[in-house]
Amino acid sequence: MILALVATLSVAAYTPQEAVNKFVSNNTLRYASVGVQVIDLDSAKSIASFRPDQANITASTMKTVVSSAALGLMGPHFRFETPVYLDGTVENGRFKGNIIIKGIGDPTLGSVFLPCQSNIVDEIIAALRARGISSVEGAIIGDDSYYSYPYYDEDWDVGDLAYDYGTAVHALNFHDNLVTVSYTLDSRGRVSNSNFSPAVPGLKVISRCRANRGRNSITPYLDYSIPALVITGETTGKSYRNTYANPTPAPMLVDSVERALKASGIDYTRDLELRSAMTGAETTLLVLHKSPELTEIITSLLDRSDNMFAHALLRAIGARDWELKGYEGMPSDLDHVGIAAVKHWLGLQGIDTEPLFMRDGSGLARANKASVNFFGDMLTMMANRRFDGVRLCDLMPKAEGRSGKTLKENPLSNRIVLKSGSMRHVQCFVGYYPAEEPRYAFAVLVNNFNCSQASIREQIGVFLCNLFEGK
Repeated sequence: MILALVATLSVAAYTPQEAVNKFVSNNTLRYASVGVQVIDLDSAKSIASFRPDQANITASTMKTVVSSAALGLMGPHFRFETPVYLDGTVENGRFKGNIIIKGIGDPTLGSVFLPCQSNIVDEIIAALRARGISSVEGAIIGDDSYYSYPYYDEDWDVGDLAYDYGTAVHALNFHDNLVTVSYTLDSRGRVSNSNFSPAVPGLKVISRCRANRGRNSITPYLDYSIPALVITGETTGKSYRNTYANPTPAPMLVDSVERALKASGIDYTRDLELRSAMTGAETTLLVLHKSPELTEIITSLLDRSDNMFAHALLRAIGARDWELKGYEGMPSDLDHVGIAAVKHWLGLQGIDTEPLFMRDGSGLARANKASVNFFGDMLTMMANRRFDGVRLCDLMPKAEGRSGKTLKENPLSNRIVLKSGSMRHVQCFVGYYPAEEPRYAFAVLVNNFNCSQASIREQIGVFLCNLFEGK
């Protein structure tokens, strides 16, 4: 008991600035770019800091910026809406024409991460049955035209685009824009078979691998023009299975609806010629699918650090601003429109955005930078703002195992909420303490550290323990 008391007093003896000084003096940070800011929310003043004005790469802590703006601009009860139309005629239970799914940017359609939401495919089948339709002759059309190409952000590294964390944002998204691909490369590096789950009509696997009897080292990338998953590198000839970004989610959704029609007992005859033939036919709303509320989307994306969900919010903000100004047709630089709208909203809240270098909504672009002063100001503002009773801190995940073993095993782990951000040579955390009624906000941005990712997370976890123990 005495030893435990001594240990507690030892930790509690750190003032906030002493805790910061101890953290930044670690030899592994000797050549690093480090920024630390700790804010007392009662006074809205800094009580400890280190290089507060230096702009550092933010990684996924940028998600708190777009989440804050989305709450402020669209409200916590906002839902994406995806209309489904019947473009044709119904006679004696037979529909002849097109079923058109109009994508408006909802990232949650068919998401495996939000299993409790209504399923748009099931809704379509149920709506057809409710109208007494037992036969469909025509085409299922996935209208992905609301957003212009490119669907990914221009500042993203091309090497990230094929992976499950680099999924682009389309007007019509489905199944988190992910597909599990199984393929076999023979001893000459050629694709001998491939399979997609779920099915994606039109998507190919192309090998540009060299045969190498002693080495397997392959790299995937996406070619949107074909479209194809292209495999490069060297192979001895073997089978592979992995989950990749799907460059064409609309055909995946169309295929899923076609399969569901047949499985439900509704006769379906595909007639692609009806795409143009039914232009003058009657168009009626069949389904208006609604996503979960924005609070549920933000909670999910902050917890899982979902790049696609976060960037979809930035595009939704941009599309909203574009339409409010009376413009038609989304521009190819919609991401820039969204960023301008986010910065404008932050400015109206009294936040200086000059130290915010925002390039996307997710933090995937390494060109995203900000100072800890900016985060301190934004987090302070958001701590004092409720949007229909909802605060940003209410949607942020608890620290738990996100910042090393020491913090994980400390009761503080359930009282700190934070958003982490990680990429090569980058580790960042922003958040609040205590979670229930925050009295402090903090931001830690570390770039170019001279240790492992696990080690720097542990160091930051120890720092948070030193900072908040006994407070």
